[in-house]
Amino acid sequence: MIAHALKIIVEELNTHFNSIQPGNVEDTVVMGNIAALETDIDATIKNQLRNKVVATLVNLKEESALKNTPHSRVNDSFRTMYFNPPVYVNLYILFSMTTTSSYEDALTYLSRLVRFFQSKNVFTPSNSAVVTVMNEYDELVDFKLIMELHSPNLEELNHLWGMLGGKQYPSVIYLMRLLELKREDEVEGAGVIEEIESRYKVFAPK
Repeated sequence: MIAHALKIIVEELNTHFNSIQPGNVEDTVVMGNIAALETDIDATIKNQLRNKVVATLVNLKEESALKNTPHSRVNDSFRTMYFNPPVYVNLYILFSMTTTSSYEDALTYLSRLVRFFQSKNVFTPSNSAVVTVMNEYDELVDFKLIMELHSPNLEELNHLWGMLGGKQYPSVIYLMRLLELKREDEVEGAGVIEEIESRYKVFAPK
């Protein structure tokens, strides 16, 4: 589900970038680990991340305000169904501009990305590109992804890029809110109490 959510955002961004520069042979935005550019990983993977806008998940945080959600429901047969409440998470996504040939191009891509999310920051099945995944188990069906600009201070940025390898690129972090993670597992319980019958008799005083 996390990968599917990022793929939806990446596809939306590529549609936007291609509308500005029609005829692009390759996608401008890709999903990948930006830290791979500073490691001894295979050169083919490095080349896939160069001269791109790379979307990297750098943190995941549970939305604590939604932890106390209902854990049961009544089905059509008036049976109580029990389940574990969904986990709602917020994803911190780092968008890095790895265009090294032209710093101006990197800043241009950065501004285009920010302007896109300024104009469209809520993504639902009705307004987003259709992106399929290999396994239906990992697919988002009903979703509402909210993108918010996140502005860490210089110390936090220093720690982040130090963790990712130390080489900083022009970048921006967005917070993807309210991604719902759950399995459709339910346990059937007893029937619902519809009425209470009293068996006590009332005796009048003599």
